[in-house]
Amino acid sequence: MVEVEATCERHEDVTLVQATVTNTRSTPQTIRLRSRLEGPVWPPRAGSVAAPEWDDSGWTGTVKPGRTRGLGFASPVPPIESPVEIAEVRRADGDESPSSKTVLADLEEWAPTTDVLSREL
Repeated sequence: MVEVEATCERHEDVTLVQATVTNTRSTPQTIRLRSRLEGPVWPPRAGSVAAPEWDDSGWTGTVKPGRTRGLGFASPVPPIESPVEIAEVRRADGDESPSSKTVLADLEEWAPTTDVLSREL
């Protein structure tokens, strides 16, 4: 069984949604969650890149047996009761390789120090 719990709060003009998904099954599960809010979803970002589990239609992540994962997002629409629903659950393949989007999102941001950028004339 997979369980999801979610709450949302309104702060000024933004609804913040917090959710947890728990895998009570004995095998890893790939779980797809979908927002029930009637409007755009703003997933968490690292710089200009959205978190790798997110796409235009929701969140997809693998949850190990007996574990819980947390997630959150924002939206400009008003809050509702039960803002997140389970769209799909399937047994995770043991040989799933990360997508290029996942690999890029996991890289730390880097910028040269100002010492490297300054030029002596």
